[in-house]
Amino acid sequence: MEEQKDGAKRGGGTVRSLNLPIGFRFRPTDEELLAHYLSRKIFSMPLPALIIPEILDIFDSFPSDLPAGDLREKRYFFSKANGDINSKGCSRLISGKDCSGYWKAVGQGQLIVVPISGSAISDQQQQRLLLGMKKALRFYQATRSGYLTTRWIMHQYSLVTISPSDQNVNMMQVGDWSIFRIYQKKLLISKNVRTKSNGFAEQCKIKTNTRKRPFNEVLKDKEVLI
Repeated sequence: MEEQKDGAKRGGGTVRSLNLPIGFRFRPTDEELLAHYLSRKIFSMPLPALIIPEILDIFDSFPSDLPAGDLREKRYFFSKANGDINSKGCSRLISGKDCSGYWKAVGQGQLIVVPISGSAISDQQQQRLLLGMKKALRFYQATRSGYLTTRWIMHQYSLVTISPSDQNVNMMQVGDWSIFRIYQKKLLISKNVRTKSNGFAEQCKIKTNTRKRPFNEVLKDKEVLI
């Protein structure tokens, strides 16, 4: 993999584009993002690949305006921003070219743990190591009638550690950097739409059966140029 020499400055950070071979995709697991990328970034260790760009404040731009990568694919960014999330789980307002919006937290977050290898105890009693926290956010876009729920989803990955106190157990973030994964949620086609499309196909006498037919049967129905 070869990194392009030219780097663009976006949002106060350096954005590097990486040319992957055709057919290759960057699809790391949650554990791989925390153990091999975020932890190495925080502790200034060499990264496996320079594929995740840096953005100083990811909450300053609309999701569609963020650089690097195809909008149809999941995009990853290093950022030190926290979005100034308020008590209702909403980030500060983001002003775009033609409209505005904000990110809102979804759920309470998910702890990412991995089993400790080399343990002689059973799987049910196996000790696990806490790697970090995964938080989900959804983007809401301003309209004339209010705010519209969009298909933009963002996952924030942070390294955390547990610090026990006198009364309860507190969870603290390690370092300033976080990894953000941004993508658009796929549209779900309802059963009513499928039923209407099948009815239209029957009216137009369109064959909806996609069963594979033997090659000799196809040659009997029509001429096929080979």
